[in-house]
Amino acid sequence: MATNLGQLVPSDDWELNLLLLKIAQQLDSSELENLKFLCSGSKGVPKRILSKFSTPEAFFTYLREQMMISRDNLLLLQAFMWHLQRKDLHELAADYARRIGNTLYFYAPSQEPEDGFKHVQFHVEGNLDRFQRSDLEALRATMARLLFVPQEFIFLSGVEPSSSLTLTFMIHEQYVDPLTELFRQHSDSFGKLGVDGMSVDDSEYMDPTLAVRRRASAPVGQATNEQLRVLYERSQQLQSQAEQSQIRSMEAQADAKLARQEALRYQQKGDYFRALVARILEDPDKPAPLDEHTLSLV
Repeated sequence: MATNLGQLVPSDDWELNLLLLKIAQQLDSSELENLKFLCSGSKGVPKRILSKFSTPEAFFTYLREQMMISRDNLLLLQAFMWHLQRKDLHELAADYARRIGNTLYFYAPSQEPEDGFKHVQFHVEGNLDRFQRSDLEALRATMARLLFVPQEFIFLSGVEPSSSLTLTFMIHEQYVDPLTELFRQHSDSFGKLGVDGMSVDDSEYMDPTLAVRRRASAPVGQATNEQLRVLYERSQQLQSQAEQSQIRSMEAQADAKLARQEALRYQQKGDYFRALVARILEDPDKPAPLDEHTLSLV
């Protein structure tokens, strides 16, 4: 039977993992300290957390957990390599970006953003066939241009289905209010990118013209945003439950292995002492041996 090579890959992020590993292996300790320095300061990564990173791999793992590096967030990684003056590693990241192409993937945002950041959601017309990575970068560039911040400080945190798409970005909380006001003032700039609404916390801001057009063009019988979101969140919950079940199974297997080892040890003790008793009964005058093996069983 033919083997699907895709099944041999242990993670959807296999290529990204390889990229990060290649980069990590070529960074020395002074460059790691420079990377940590770039993340320090006001609203940066806390010093007590930075002090725990003894390898570039650990540092990259933390940034991935915080959604600062992902298949859709390579700008920060490239900026790091540029400021380290490692043009060779910068080009490695650029090659990876070219290989993965223009495709986006669905994934849910984390429950809570990193300290000092907030989640900002944009409702975008289209789907993953019509709205792709180039459109995402255009939206990110628009936000960066209006806020006068580098693009690498605007992180994509989630891509979810709704009546079209909901994109969740993680940005510094100090830029949230200005972004809200800029959305009102420059809705045409966002509208050209298919954005007809944004939400922050429990507040929603809509472009009236685009919102009316979206309602008018919505097909009869189309599922509501809430229904789609519930279905998607349910699928994420099931995936999380499956992961937890797998973890519990692995822990149970580890416990069972320890129990078998302990049972074998007690069996060896019993076998030894039965043999020792038999030897004493055969020759009461001969002293029982107390070698290292005997002492280990006591």
